[in-house]
Amino acid sequence: MRERTGKKKTRLETWLKSATTPVFLVSASRRVLFFNAGCEQLTGWTADEIVGEMVEFASDADPRSIRELATALCPPPDSLAGKELDVPVYVPNKSGPPIGKLIRFIPVHEGGDRITSVLGIISPLPTPATSQPTSLALRYHAELSTLRWSLRQRFGLKTVIARSPAMRRVLEQVCIARGTTAPVHFVGPRGVGKEHLARAIHQEVEVQAGSFVPLDCRQSPFALLQTLKRLLHPEAEDGPVGALLPRTMFLTDVDTLPRDLQERLLTEYGTEGVSATRRMPLPRLMSSSTERLHDAVEDERLIPEFFFLLTTLTIEVPSLRERGDDLIPLAQAFLESQNRNADRQIGGFADSVWPQVREYAWPGNLDELAMVVQEARQNCTAPLIGASDLPLRFRAGLEAQSVGPPQRSLDEPPIPPLDEHLATIERDLIRRALIKAKRNKTLAAKLLGIPRPVLYRRMESLEIGDE
Repeated sequence: MRERTGKKKTRLETWLKSATTPVFLVSASRRVLFFNAGCEQLTGWTADEIVGEMVEFASDADPRSIRELATALCPPPDSLAGKELDVPVYVPNKSGPPIGKLIRFIPVHEGGDRITSVLGIISPLPTPATSQPTSLALRYHAELSTLRWSLRQRFGLKTVIARSPAMRRVLEQVCIARGTTAPVHFVGPRGVGKEHLARAIHQEVEVQAGSFVPLDCRQSPFALLQTLKRLLHPEAEDGPVGALLPRTMFLTDVDTLPRDLQERLLTEYGTEGVSATRRMPLPRLMSSSTERLHDAVEDERLIPEFFFLLTTLTIEVPSLRERGDDLIPLAQAFLESQNRNADRQIGGFADSVWPQVREYAWPGNLDELAMVVQEARQNCTAPLIGASDLPLRFRAGLEAQSVGPPQRSLDEPPIPPLDEHLATIERDLIRRALIKAKRNKTLAAKLLGIPRPVLYRRMESLEIGDE
């Protein structure tokens, strides 16, 4: 009887291996156990290449890599917990574009409720596509995979998530920046991903090897000077060599760079963007600020010639509140990136989470969203992140948002508009300074701690006459 059962098992295994219907098996510990001829024909990879690989519930793998295939084969955490699911995926091909397919994930039980593996059966997508994932979490995972694929096809970018009109414009500008070595300036609030976009441009430009070096212009002038010497003249300053040579120098908060260092960079890059005194190529200049650099020029914090050097291309990066269509795929992308190399996989967010995520103002932009997702993932013990997993500070911020302004008592004077109140204070200070300086505007500007041109502009704006 045992021999007959063994023969049946052998015949079944032989039949499954040679079947043209793509079938695979993943262990409960997320290792590929079986990959039949149908899978080989569909993907171009052999069983020897994929069996034993760890699979992860993510969507950020490099195109046409074995890691991308392993990602496509990963069962959702709900399947590993015992739920049978149909999931639309892009199945990668080793030598061609990915193919849209439907994978049915079937948990395999052994010894009662214990799940030892998950069987995957790959079939064509229904036409028209009437079969959709049964949960928002699976739908958003599928939409993120589709979005990543379309962005790679159109823009050639692997690490930027963008669906909103505001960010699509940014991606068009990034594509222009990738086609040149001209300086690029990014302007936008803190936490919106300016450095990430700069790195994307740096990584996608196919030129000689070299590193991306961010430089915070808020450092002390001495530290900035030493760093600039080492980066711009590595041969003389015992600086980096080979692949570590800077190919891109990214100046963050560039409007705070001291004027003498601005002049030094102008001298280095020269009127044509190339130094006449150096043997090695200069790194490409990229920079960022939280305010428009025109304001820094008007306030005499930025030399006009330096402004023109930095702003050959200027890209305005929107806040997260201006990227409504991107909020869900960004949250899903942050979560899936944390599934990489993690023992525990989280499939997404429970439906109850999304109303709170959409309602929140996200003052910290992408940086805050990434941190909230990370903390929620750490708190989560289920296949999906629930509302109770959201960090306390997020819930406190959401509650503070919903609290209206305090009620004014009847005898309390009304609060004037802020701009009007500030203008009154500023007008009074300027008049006092002018009186003390006996109408000498140079001295009055010194008393106020502002450049003289700024004083002239404020007097004109506030309608303060010379008399």
